[in-house]
Amino acid sequence: MMVNTNLNICGKFLLAFSGIMAIPLAISLAHSQPDSMAFFASILLTALAGLCLTMLFKPGYNSFRIRDGFILVGLIWAAAGIFGALPFYISKSVPSFVDAVFETVSGFTTTGATVFASMEDKPMGILLWRSLSHWLGGMGIIVLSVAFLPRLGAGAMQLFRAEVPGPTAERLIPRIKETAKVLWIIYAALTITAIIALMLAGMNLFEAVNHAFSTMGTGGFSTRNLSIASFTSPLVGWIIIFLMLAAGINFTLYYYLFNRRWPLFYKDRELRFFLAIVAVAGAVITANLFFTGTYASLRESIRHSYFQVSSLITTTGYFTADFNLWPPLSQGILMLMEFIGGSAGSTAGGIKVIRVLIVLKVIRREFSRLLHPSIVRPVRVGNKVIPEEMLSNIAAFVLIYIIIFVVAGLLVSAMGVDVLSAFTGAAATLGNTGPGLNRLGPLSNYAFLPAGAKLVYILCMLLGRLEIFTFILFLVLPLTSLAQGLKAK
Repeated sequence: MMVNTNLNICGKFLLAFSGIMAIPLAISLAHSQPDSMAFFASILLTALAGLCLTMLFKPGYNSFRIRDGFILVGLIWAAAGIFGALPFYISKSVPSFVDAVFETVSGFTTTGATVFASMEDKPMGILLWRSLSHWLGGMGIIVLSVAFLPRLGAGAMQLFRAEVPGPTAERLIPRIKETAKVLWIIYAALTITAIIALMLAGMNLFEAVNHAFSTMGTGGFSTRNLSIASFTSPLVGWIIIFLMLAAGINFTLYYYLFNRRWPLFYKDRELRFFLAIVAVAGAVITANLFFTGTYASLRESIRHSYFQVSSLITTTGYFTADFNLWPPLSQGILMLMEFIGGSAGSTAGGIKVIRVLIVLKVIRREFSRLLHPSIVRPVRVGNKVIPEEMLSNIAAFVLIYIIIFVVAGLLVSAMGVDVLSAFTGAAATLGNTGPGLNRLGPLSNYAFLPAGAKLVYILCMLLGRLEIFTFILFLVLPLTSLAQGLKAK
């Protein structure tokens, strides 16, 4: 039975997951932090659960199907959210288990929305666990599982397709396990580069590691209450702008770059469109900030505008200024960046740049058809013709995305949260960005929300990170299988 296989693999994941928790435990012990026992207890509970699942359920990898990949993805992310919450809850860093799950899901989905009112009074182990969750969730826990669970065999491709963000999951090399390893090597190399650059800019090792994890995972958790605004050096801000944009690019392009396939990198239409959006949005906000007198200096206007545009379009969520106080035009553009998101195949969330580009091309084609009804014009991205099936998939995705955003905003509003906070919170969590506007602005947090609103936003974060169709299938397929089983009886 595939139920046994999924639970067995989930058990193996929990065993590996408990080992990862040893990293913040080691830091905590080395610096005599008060959260050591919390991590020790969390490791024991997680490992025990993983051992029980592994021993009780025997796998059958040969019959692993696409539907099983979707279900397993959901199971593993649910397990990460629940067991990853244990250190927060046991250490009493949060008041409730719902808050602990919220913080954990926000970390692993690289959202960066937090219930912490203050970060600077938290133990080092807890701070590292938050940032590490970004780093692991950024490239994808499932990609890691595919790389190091070779017994999945043919089922690895189903798992990879279910997890990798974006409309396509392209193989870089023939074997999917090797592809996942290549992606992680690229990811690790960029992270090490980020750590070195941030240390050269003035951060200490602990802060550089935390911010490198958060930046390359496009998460946004910081070790400081004022995020990047607390670092007085403008160099730190510019380095992080570069790193955020690097993390928002399709990682396939780095593989091409490494193999000296230059044209595939600089001729990529999604990359060009992504950088064009950043350039134009940054220029408009710069002009808006400067001419409204928000900042007296043009240099300051440029620095803050391009930082926030880069932060929100890559769905990282860092901030150097309280954009809650910016003019309405600037705020509106930033919220638009949250919806667009980064490139497909990157660690960023949102609708994805490639989908936006294709939708615009479809709109242009429809206008052409109105003028020339008999014309046959396929939608192309570069030299590649986009199949009609994919166009329908993208249209459905964008529509469902908007519906979920509206429903989530209405649900949270019904719980007593003001409309602006509720809807921008829905956009921020569904897009895996973090900060919204008004009471959920960059200087605020999600702690004041009722438990029901937090649960709605947890669901939004998972929907945004796992790609909407994947998570919906995870919810629907078990019920469908159960109904079919009852009907057969």
